[in-house]
Amino acid sequence: MVGKPLVGIIGGVGPAATARLSMTIVDRTLASCDQDHVRTLVANDTTLPDRSAFILGRSDRSPLPGLIADARFLEESGCCAIALPCNTAHHFWSEVQASVEIPLINMVRETALACKTAGMRNVGVLATEGTIAVGVYDEALKEAGLNPVHPDADVQKAVTSLIYDGVKAGKQVTSAHLNPLVEAMKQRGCDGVILGCTELSEAAANAEYGAPAPQDILPVVDSIIVLANRVIDAAGATRRYTTTYYTAAEPYKA
Repeated sequence: MVGKPLVGIIGGVGPAATARLSMTIVDRTLASCDQDHVRTLVANDTTLPDRSAFILGRSDRSPLPGLIADARFLEESGCCAIALPCNTAHHFWSEVQASVEIPLINMVRETALACKTAGMRNVGVLATEGTIAVGVYDEALKEAGLNPVHPDADVQKAVTSLIYDGVKAGKQVTSAHLNPLVEAMKQRGCDGVILGCTELSEAAANAEYGAPAPQDILPVVDSIIVLANRVIDAAGATRRYTTTYYTAAEPYKA
């Protein structure tokens, strides 16, 4: 529709997370017809090198040139804002934002603010090794007056396996796989948890019949849901749901 805002998405990081974001935008937009939905342009760039591998020094292939090229493509295509559904890639947020004149939504900062709104204080961060290693969430949480809590080595290993051996490998993951990780963060004194890898959103969204959801253990802030809300806002559309965090009393709404 000519004149309707167009929001760009740098996708492929990873493909399942990109699809989850698109579906979450649809599910969370208040719409009575096709034309009420958000207009998006997805650059599903699966050629972008692994972000954690580069950050951890396991690869010399930086994703930054590709991220900048994708951002410029979306800007040149008429987008009014850009979403990047990859928490680890937000390590490069400043450089990518500087390469374009339209806003690159900062999912990490917005997720930290959602934790503050939820009344969290000690926030567990479940994320890739790269995100944890460079403290992608640490600064944002501290700026919001919150205390970031990282998993211990064993839990981090389980998180990494769920992301790479599970979702990225195309295997079915459910909330039952995520629950023990959330419980482990509760044992570390957390009063809330961030799903700080968009692959983990797949597990949260796929409830296993009879199994509790992660938010039955602790309040959960899902970075994909936070980002979807901001995309809807950027497009000037109306949200179906206003909350960005979930508890047993306020169950998960994709």
